[in-house]
Amino acid sequence: MVSMALAMVLVVGLLIAMSFFSKEEGTGEFQQKGVLTLIVTGIISICLTIIATSKLWFRHLWKKNSTHARHKNHTKYHPTMKEKEFRNRR
Repeated sequence: MVSMALAMVLVVGLLIAMSFFSKEEGTGEFQQKGVLTLIVTGIISICLTIIATSKLWFRHLWKKNSTHARHKNHTKYHPTMKEKEFRNRR
């Protein structure tokens, strides 16, 4: 889905920029609009590329409850927990 949006943004952005550059007749009126269109297209395509590849870049965010299990084991075997168990036995 995101890959399709990325392709569409690139195609549409490049076509619009090309139309601005082709309208120019040496006056420079449309050159700024064409450059601005290319900059906006580039920024949007970079953002969509990061979103499309987020599972590869941020694998730790896609693991389900990875930190919860580590925290549970850490607190279970922590020395203060053993002291609490010893105090409660009395």
